[in-house]
Amino acid sequence: MKLKLISGLLMLSIGATVVQAKVSDEEAAKLGNELTELGGEKAGNAEGTIPEWTGKWLGLPPGLKYDGPGAKRPNPYESEKPLFSITAENIDQHKDHLSVGQVAMFNNYPKTFRMDIYPSHRDFRMNKLAAERTKWNASHTELANGVESLKNYTGSAAFPIPQGPEEMMWNTRTNACSPTYGYRYDNFGVFSNGDRVQEQNDIILSYPYANFANPVGQTEETTGDRIVFNFSGILLPTRDKGQITAVQDPLDYEANSRNAWQYNPGTRRVRKAPAIGYDNPHGPGGLMTIDDQKGFNGAFDRYNYKFLGKKEIYVPYHNYSINDPAKGDLDDRLTKFHIKPDYIRWELHRVWVVEANLAEGKRHAYKKRRWYLDEDSWNPVMAENYDGRGNLWRLGLLLSDYQYDMECYIKHVQVFYDLPSGHYSISFMTLAHDEPDYTMDYHDKPYFTPANLRKKARR
Repeated sequence: MKLKLISGLLMLSIGATVVQAKVSDEEAAKLGNELTELGGEKAGNAEGTIPEWTGKWLGLPPGLKYDGPGAKRPNPYESEKPLFSITAENIDQHKDHLSVGQVAMFNNYPKTFRMDIYPSHRDFRMNKLAAERTKWNASHTELANGVESLKNYTGSAAFPIPQGPEEMMWNTRTNACSPTYGYRYDNFGVFSNGDRVQEQNDIILSYPYANFANPVGQTEETTGDRIVFNFSGILLPTRDKGQITAVQDPLDYEANSRNAWQYNPGTRRVRKAPAIGYDNPHGPGGLMTIDDQKGFNGAFDRYNYKFLGKKEIYVPYHNYSINDPAKGDLDDRLTKFHIKPDYIRWELHRVWVVEANLAEGKRHAYKKRRWYLDEDSWNPVMAENYDGRGNLWRLGLLLSDYQYDMECYIKHVQVFYDLPSGHYSISFMTLAHDEPDYTMDYHDKPYFTPANLRKKARR
């Protein structure tokens, strides 16, 4: 047995098997010191283009006016202008900080695609409870059942000092800091000829491991096997109005499955839903997959994962304008081929880059996937998906901002560009609606059951 250092991650190599080494108490003590509460590097980069993490703000920054849950969040960087813009003409000067997918967008749309680069900011910190849970996890939480589950997990980011790519991906689905939230949102499929289709949903999501009532150190033995609950109803298109779905996602995909039920207004019956997951087409126009939602969800079993290193990339960050009606209307945003560049703010940040390649004997529409994970929030900020021939197929942008009520960064609007067709989808838009209410009372498992589906359907 020998010890290896792989891309800065400590691994134990035993024959052909890589076993992840547990984080020591000494390593965990770095959180809040040379590392941020979530495990990012506090220091800026040598060039000064990525600043030092300050965490100077918790919640609403001084001088901003915010009307509370449901209100549009004010942009703390509203007065800033772009440092510069990247276009097809000057792209060669900036390729060191661009992803393959971004370069492809410039190649496909050289006359219209643009990236406005703003100053980078690392000013916000997470709420105290989430920080305490994360620190506890660092020296307690382990992968279980291969990589499909967690052991000794108490909530918040499971692996702030990750020892491998699977742990990094687990962080993207365990960083929720709001127990329950709900809102109305729109999804649009925008086609290359300018036409578009719309979906509209009401949704409530609940995260048992983010429940404020759980003490730090309470694990799956008490909190249970379900990691997220979802209750959603369709308002548009009219033909599907009234359809309601309840979903229960397990903590352990090896031992348990995703439970889902649907109420169909045509039959007035609740039935077990068909398979909801993996590469089933999703969203208006079918321009993304079920497991594209929020970057990646569901079981890990169809891919082999590897860590490609930590890189400095221009990524979407602090995107408050996309849902601000004062900035313009829907038609101004949803231009042909891509979102109008004015509505996306790009900043230089360090990201963990994880790649997944289809495992032998497994099937999925994507042969290869790549994710860019923000070091300061563990949110996936970009995704790149490749088709069966190895060609780049889709670029995903996951726009995040800081939620003042819950004191953490949230995954908000997501965009998937279908590069061969010129179509794209945009999901979770709240331009015409209230913002998500992250202060709702906690909703537990009984709310997300067939019995409650029937109850809601009768109203």
